[in-house]
Amino acid sequence: MTAAAAPGVASRSLGISRRWLALLAVAAGVAVFQVLGDSMSTIEGSDRLFPALWDKTFEDPIQDAGAWLRSNRLTHPIFTGLLTPFSKTVGGAIDAIADALLWLPWFVVLGIVVLIPARAGAWKAGVVGAIALFYTVLIGLWVPTMQTLALMSAAVLLAAIVGLPLGMVAALYPRFEQVLRPVLDAAQTLPAFVYFLPLLMLFGIGNVPGAVATVIYALPPVVRLTTLGIKRVPQAAVDASLMFGATKRQTLLKVQVPMAVPTIITGLTQTIMLSLGVVVLATLVGADGLGSPILQTLNSRRTGRGIAAGLAIVAVAMVLDRMWKSFAVTDRTKFLQRRYLGYGVGGLLIATLAGRAFGIAAAPDLFDWSLFDPIDDGVVWTRDNLRWFTRPFSDWIVLYLYLPARDFLTDTMAWPSILLMVGAACWWVRGRALAVFSVAALGVIGLIGMWELSIDTLVQVIIAAGLATVIAVPLGLLVGRSKRVEALMGPVLDGLQTVPSLVYIVPAVIFFTVGVVPGIIATVLYAMVPGVRITALGIREVPEESIEASRTFGATPRQTMLGVRVPLAAPTIMAGINQVIMLSLAMVIISGLVGGGALGFETVRSLKRSLFGFGFEVGVALVLMAMLLDRFTEACAQRLQPPE
Repeated sequence: MTAAAAPGVASRSLGISRRWLALLAVAAGVAVFQVLGDSMSTIEGSDRLFPALWDKTFEDPIQDAGAWLRSNRLTHPIFTGLLTPFSKTVGGAIDAIADALLWLPWFVVLGIVVLIPARAGAWKAGVVGAIALFYTVLIGLWVPTMQTLALMSAAVLLAAIVGLPLGMVAALYPRFEQVLRPVLDAAQTLPAFVYFLPLLMLFGIGNVPGAVATVIYALPPVVRLTTLGIKRVPQAAVDASLMFGATKRQTLLKVQVPMAVPTIITGLTQTIMLSLGVVVLATLVGADGLGSPILQTLNSRRTGRGIAAGLAIVAVAMVLDRMWKSFAVTDRTKFLQRRYLGYGVGGLLIATLAGRAFGIAAAPDLFDWSLFDPIDDGVVWTRDNLRWFTRPFSDWIVLYLYLPARDFLTDTMAWPSILLMVGAACWWVRGRALAVFSVAALGVIGLIGMWELSIDTLVQVIIAAGLATVIAVPLGLLVGRSKRVEALMGPVLDGLQTVPSLVYIVPAVIFFTVGVVPGIIATVLYAMVPGVRITALGIREVPEESIEASRTFGATPRQTMLGVRVPLAAPTIMAGINQVIMLSLAMVIISGLVGGGALGFETVRSLKRSLFGFGFEVGVALVLMAMLLDRFTEACAQRLQPPE
């Protein structure tokens, strides 16, 4: 026996596996770091945080770069030749759409909303969209609604212009798709507000940074579903086109793309839904629209008005959704006859001339905000009569969840111990690559001076994601198991998923005042929906053969659920938890608006005060945290996959 084999033999003779040896080594390392932590050089009264002397701040160089960009915006060739023309084009398009919508009489806009879907036979969808848009007239938000509609229209159009060609190329060239996939993953993983600060440096305040951020964040679904739609075109149709002498370009444009239109429209619909939350937050960088009324209601704590403005954004989404879906209809038999379409267009032209001539083009003031005063009164009454529950519950979250977890990670655990444990956990679920990345990511966060703020943010995200998971997984099991529960929960989940993220914070602040608790509550409501849906999907996709086998052996429904359905659906459930965590991280900036502190508050402060350097460091910390959480949870989901 060689000397090299001796340690392995010794460990086996003691009954200790390599896994347990690694675990013991990690525990020993943590113990050593904890003991050494007391003797480490103290920083600002704490010996557990990342040493301040090691901070390699980028604040000053980035701030200087921001100042240089501002001072050279009118003269430097990068701006005069590229960025300024692009900004003027996008900004001009948004302004032109908004001006056109506001120039048209409000009832003509409603008619257009009906006529476009009706052209494809979907007149019921058009009527629903018009009713939704008429709601904004009732509450006196017509002008900001048209501004938001213009911003979203320009963003969706730009996403289509960029995303459709990328999706086509990715479908035709697999190597390009392999290169593009990680870029799309990163764009979809990062919180949308991370893009605001660099775009603010490049384009200044206004609609343009909001529109570009919306495009970047909402672009992946268009690209992915365009690629998927083209790949799903039957090969027989492609071969037939080539046999008749069509070139690859002709086959793509005249066969594959037309057959993939329904899938492409689905991608554009997903883009619209993702744009909802971003256009609201875009008000932080000076964008026009419905974001300002929502922030005003947040400051005034008027829940009814916040709900009113949030529903107006939902109305905009419904209008765009129904318009885009009407373009996917290819059955000509359902199309409106040309003469009736001509009657409709002629009627709208006459209505436009009459509205401008008689001065009734502007939306009238009907009910204004007073329509929602009863909701405000009802919320105040409910808040006052639920203090017996809300106050103890808020105290319980702070005293028994938030403060102990934060103090444990900042005051009890030394930073090297945290790095070691996180690296070991990542090694356990994926291997060396993820472990090295996790340690490097946490090290960079510490070196740029964001350790304590990041730990605070991480604690809030974990608490919110944990509470959302505790609610979402059992609900998902019920929804996946019972069609009756699915029918009951469907409208509730649709409503929660449609309402913009910023709207959730308004009632949370009313009931729980400012601080970390309203941010956590709003995050739970916003992030639980994908957990419920994906868990239900996993339960429904369990093979029927496995369920029948368990019943054959006499398993009860409960045993079948816990012993068969849940284990087989575990990878899908873990993917749902991944989405819960990522949406919880996306709510960080919303929590920062209501006293949540940590990186969310610093992001808002950086945007408002143009602290480009400090905001860049905050953004880097958020990006690294998002990438680490995403990769770790994805690795956990893959680890739960059953062996093939």
